Amino acid sequence: MTLVTNKMPETPAMGLPDAEAAARTMAQHPYFADFPKAELRALIADGEWIEAEPGTRLIRRGDLGTFALLVLEGTAGVTIDTPYAHVELAQLEAPAVVGEIAAFTGVARTAHVDALTPLRAVRLPAAALEAAGRAHPGLLSAVMRQFGHRFETFNRAFGFYANALNALERRDFDLRLLDELRNPLPELEDFTQSFRRLAEAIMTRAAERREMANAAAIQRSMLPAPLPEAALAGRAEIFAAMQPAKEVGGDFYDYFVLDGHRLVVTLGDVAGKGTPAALFMSATQTALRMVLRSEPDLAVALARVNDLLCATNGEDMFVTVFCGVLDLDTGILTYCNCGHTDCMILRADGTLARPLATGMALAIMAGARTRAETVRLEAGDRLFLFSDGLTDAVDAAEAVFGEARLDAAATALRHLPPDGFITALFDHITAWSGPEPQFDDMTALAVTLRGNAGAGAD
Repeated sequence: MTLVTNKMPETPAMGLPDAEAAARTMAQHPYFADFPKAELRALIADGEWIEAEPGTRLIRRGDLGTFALLVLEGTAGVTIDTPYAHVELAQLEAPAVVGEIAAFTGVARTAHVDALTPLRAVRLPAAALEAAGRAHPGLLSAVMRQFGHRFETFNRAFGFYANALNALERRDFDLRLLDELRNPLPELEDFTQSFRRLAEAIMTRAAERREMANAAAIQRSMLPAPLPEAALAGRAEIFAAMQPAKEVGGDFYDYFVLDGHRLVVTLGDVAGKGTPAALFMSATQTALRMVLRSEPDLAVALARVNDLLCATNGEDMFVTVFCGVLDLDTGILTYCNCGHTDCMILRADGTLARPLATGMALAIMAGARTRAETVRLEAGDRLFLFSDGLTDAVDAAEAVFGEARLDAAATALRHLPPDGFITALFDHITAWSGPEPQFDDMTALAVTLRGNAGAGAD
């Protein structure tokens, strides 16, 4: 980086003395449009000629304003240093005047000025500039008009930003207002573009949150309402709950009564999280409800659901599902366990059994079949279905809650009714995890057989 300063030379430039050529260039600037040409030549002739290479610092922020620069050729960049970044405020192309406000007032420079291209300029001492202003008030008026215009623009811009920030806080900011920022004040261009990106990001995220909230509401609406007491007639108790890791999740549960005495219970876990998993969950739950109400053979019903999901599975997703049909009169549970090993039967005597898988997860392969198994529940026995969000919970040491802890907790809490049982389990796992965020959906369903179900059954 090189800076060369000399008195204004008398060597010709384009057939004219350099002072003459410089005066003609600067006469194009609003400050000197009405300035007497002869006096402008004299003013320039008394200055210092500057030739600078790109990267040369011409004015340093914080220095006292002892001169102004008349940029005759090239481009200068105005920048400031912040604790976070080096910010470019403006690029000034010849003819330009730089540093005149500080020169007139004697205050410290507020920004750096560097040569961005090979640059030729005249450095005017503050005293000469002040004398010119006293002799020709039009120069001072032009400077003050320019300063007033810039101050007005700054006020308008910052007023807009203040109102915009308030609107962003209220989440009622209209993105169309950002059109006002398409042609910002040069000194605010970097800030303006950053603000525009920030506002767009905030509003986009706000829109996404609204969409996710709507999706969550839709997902909650698909979960079954509590069964009326008459539906079970005191023969069983059932409760289910879901605690998504995000606004929407890929877990689901369902239950309904067929023919007045068969309780259908389903719990599934889609491989994935967020909106795609929620959409696939909705498709799975809808297909199950539709097919289970029309097909009495449980294995055939699950095979049909598998084929329906495979036909519309463009994202290569799959879902593990436990689906059981409990005869409330006999206590016989017929079930298909499609890859969902997160289930157990808690016997009234404290023993625990885990139903094995009877087929692969759904939507993996068209034409796949599962088999149905049966088991008898006695009075006081409980079918407990859950998702792996319970066993996969981690604590601050990254230890996994695991099956052993869940088995012990479920056995210890088995005396509670289904609603208290699941609530206590969720609370126990949450307390064990401590401050660690939940990273997977937690879903559970418990149904306990009551009364004399199974008595007299063959």
